[in-house]
Amino acid sequence: MKKIFENNKRNYLFYIGLFLVAVVYLLNFNVDLSTDDGWFMKMPSEYSFFGFLQWRYHNWSARLFPEAMLYLIFLVPLLVHHLISACAWLLYSYSLVRIFVGTVSRKNFLVAFLSLGFINIWVMKDSLFWITGAINYLWPLALGLFAMIPYADNFFRNKKTSVWLYLLPALLFSCSNEQLLVCVIGVVLVYHGTIVFMRRKENYFLYIPTTFFVTGFTVMLLAPGNKLRMQQEIEMWMPDFNELSLPSRVLRGSSWLFEGWQTKLMLLFIVIMVLSLVVDSSKLLAKITTGYAVILALLLYNFPNKFTNFRLINENNWISQLKAGKVLSGSVLNAVVPYLLWSLFFGLIIGLSLSVAKQKIFIGLSYGAALLSSVLLWFSPTMFASGARVFMCSSIFLLFILFILYQQAIASSNSNKNNRLLLYACFIPVINLLSVLFLN
Repeated sequence: MKKIFENNKRNYLFYIGLFLVAVVYLLNFNVDLSTDDGWFMKMPSEYSFFGFLQWRYHNWSARLFPEAMLYLIFLVPLLVHHLISACAWLLYSYSLVRIFVGTVSRKNFLVAFLSLGFINIWVMKDSLFWITGAINYLWPLALGLFAMIPYADNFFRNKKTSVWLYLLPALLFSCSNEQLLVCVIGVVLVYHGTIVFMRRKENYFLYIPTTFFVTGFTVMLLAPGNKLRMQQEIEMWMPDFNELSLPSRVLRGSSWLFEGWQTKLMLLFIVIMVLSLVVDSSKLLAKITTGYAVILALLLYNFPNKFTNFRLINENNWISQLKAGKVLSGSVLNAVVPYLLWSLFFGLIIGLSLSVAKQKIFIGLSYGAALLSSVLLWFSPTMFASGARVFMCSSIFLLFILFILYQQAIASSNSNKNNRLLLYACFIPVINLLSVLFLN
């Protein structure tokens, strides 16, 4: 035993050190009584544990695991939450490396640990470090990624990993967060379909967690509280929701999506572009993307509000001008041009990353999942009211792409360049994580 400890002493010190760093960082966040934290704190005095879960399921939410945790977490010292969130942070890091690399090294684990810092600071604050947000997003994220490890081992490495260790996390994840869950269901269905189509040897035990995911989503979708919650949310946040036509819903949703992607996902897209250039900057598409990014940056510098106002598309005057044939009128151009400019920006970065990536199909599916997780909010009356946390799912899929490209850049570079990449991969998220501490 002593020999094993001596041989792995550096690893133990490294992972314990990261855990302590996570705990110390999380200690900076407290209960916010003005938010849902304050509401959940009162529930134990009004309901029994099972009575609360039953009431919530029938009247509001089918997220049974987060709801249960939110009932219990305020009955114990806040430190317990921070300890569990720190464990979730490390479990996310471990799972990310295991899925995309296979073997876990300290350098890759550190990059994975800090990778959350590439997420927009407001998204981080609301979904990772706010008490209610962490239980609804960070904890399910860690459980869901951990449950994906056997799928990744079988798909990427033709390895049949025993699923029994992963069943409880899969079960808890299946009743946690429908936005994350629907994306995971898409991933596992693609996995099963691809394995069958390519006639590869399948791990049939993986149908057990797949069944958990599909059953959990079905239970959440059919929960009686959904209809009641929808009615209340419509009255509170979007009274005209039911009167919106499909084109109106698409236009309103598009304005929300572009505004969110341009503000909440910008850093991730920029880092993906930079990593794509590190992998291969010789392509013509690389030069076009770089040049266009510079042009767009100059336009934003000179006209800071003109090309980021996505809400003009919801006004009717540009549509009447367009129907009248006045395509080049000011109202039409002001409403449409921002979408054209930013669609081209995102499209060029997506195209560039796909052109240099080795795992083109997986990266393409990740972009599709990031988009789908945002489009799903078009059909929710809380689209504008939900805040930054709803971009957590899109951010995670972009992080997958970033991590894959980082691994590819490392594999194709010399040791000196690898050390610089590691420095940049750590420096930027550290600054972002520290910035979160100064948000109100």
